[in-house]
Amino acid sequence: MTQNPINNQTWFWLFFSLLVAYVFGLFVPLMNEDASHHANIALHMVQTHDYVSLVDDHYKDYLDKPHLHFWLTALSFNIFGVNTISYKIPALLATILGLFSTFKLGKLIYNRQVGLMAAVMYASAQAQFLANNDVRMDALLTASIIFATWQLVESAYFSRWYNYVLAGLGLAMAFTTKGMIGFVMPGVALFFLLLYQRNWKAMFHWRWLVVLFCWAIFIAPCVYCYYLQYDLHPEKVVRNMRNVSGVKFILWQQNFERLEGKHWGKGHKDYFFFFHTLLWAFLPFCLLTYIAFFNRIAFFVKSRLKYTVNNELLTIGTIIIIFAIISSSGYQLPHYLNILFPFFALLTAGLLEAKVNADDAKSLSFYNKVQYLVIAIVIFLLVLLNFWCFPVHSWAVIIVSLLVLGVMVYVFAKEHHLPARIITLSVLLASLTNVLLNGNVYQQLLNYQSGIGLAQVVNRNQIPKNDVYNFNHHSSGFNFYAQHLNKAITLADIKAKRAEGKPVWLLTNADSRQTLINQGLKFKTVYSDVDFGITRLNKEFLNPATRKQACVTDYLIEIR
Repeated sequence: MTQNPINNQTWFWLFFSLLVAYVFGLFVPLMNEDASHHANIALHMVQTHDYVSLVDDHYKDYLDKPHLHFWLTALSFNIFGVNTISYKIPALLATILGLFSTFKLGKLIYNRQVGLMAAVMYASAQAQFLANNDVRMDALLTASIIFATWQLVESAYFSRWYNYVLAGLGLAMAFTTKGMIGFVMPGVALFFLLLYQRNWKAMFHWRWLVVLFCWAIFIAPCVYCYYLQYDLHPEKVVRNMRNVSGVKFILWQQNFERLEGKHWGKGHKDYFFFFHTLLWAFLPFCLLTYIAFFNRIAFFVKSRLKYTVNNELLTIGTIIIIFAIISSSGYQLPHYLNILFPFFALLTAGLLEAKVNADDAKSLSFYNKVQYLVIAIVIFLLVLLNFWCFPVHSWAVIIVSLLVLGVMVYVFAKEHHLPARIITLSVLLASLTNVLLNGNVYQQLLNYQSGIGLAQVVNRNQIPKNDVYNFNHHSSGFNFYAQHLNKAITLADIKAKRAEGKPVWLLTNADSRQTLINQGLKFKTVYSDVDFGITRLNKEFLNPATRKQACVTDYLIEIR
């Protein structure tokens, strides 16, 4: 059992099956929260040709995150046009970079098989699919961090000049995506690698100053943009603050504010939030990752951290430190966990490889049963979602799903080597899950975003976009799909414009529509669409019989 029977052809088809699911995700409309909000910041760049300032679709200065995600999105918009697919292309390309970097790092610290297993586990993670669907910074940040980590480790092992430069570039990419966490995390990983090896010479080598210098050079454009937008304009009011230093914020304050929960709202701090988030976020390998984590902890306790060949502290050390930081944060969101996916994957793949090399059939048989449990639960949920909540109508989705399911049945019947069965069935399950989610469930679910439907009304009827305003209602999805950043309007301004004979169209909700009626305003044309906050699903909405009651109605109204 010392040789892994997964050959190159099988690896190719496993990655291809995942790619098919990712491609289905390119066609899923943007969710009407962060994804469409971020898309509109890039849209503002494209329409105003201002690539220095970050301005959201409320026409407010956007301080929170750096520029790289928005620059890449704006570049994609300029190349491919402003649409859903072009917004998601940078995230998909970043994911591919992250997978390659994970493979290379796994090959470097373990072997080729571990690198391939880790890459396919990372690609299979449910929240990684979500990061390529509901696109924010996470796919780019995770890829940048693991790329920087790979290059730092190569620098430590081989001392090649270009590894130092690329390490600086990777650190800069991570920093200009989401701040100092992108700089700190790869450094933490390198520290634990060299600490375990007692490689003090490499740890304190002067050449790390080259990496620091390259990082400073590469982040300079982003920092300078912050200086231009904020430091040169102390009169700006951002989050009810004046005299905001953008440079200080991005270099120091940003991540600390999130850890404190400052300016982000206070909620109940759950120190176990990410422990249970992992159960769905790293499906289908989540349970094996728990096992691998405690197995590695037990090993290091037993060995008293004495260095042994074919073992490393990089993954477990990084996971513990980052887990502790985000778990103690005053502001917690599930996608904070994404940056650890490559490290979870490397840790889990390392465990499987160790059991294979030790010919530990008992453990592998147990892991196989664990994955059967995961598969059974996920299949049950898929049946529930795709036959009851949102029945499948697309023949393309049905054909691809049946094909993947057929291969799973074949592998279950014919593949007797446990490691190959564990990996193959789990990866195919991830592919099947996300073909159905991206090709069916999300497509129907996002029909309940009124902003998209009403934007299509604007485009279809060629309603002049400069005449459309937000009245006590805002929809980032509407703005993106109408390709126009609408401004808010007051009741007094509505009356003034109509008195002057100017056309006025209003995007509004049911309560504000009633306000207009109460004020005696007459409607010439009224369009409506149903809406539900799809990021907060509940039983009433998922049940087709009660779904209508869970929804509200939004309106696009032409004032007479």
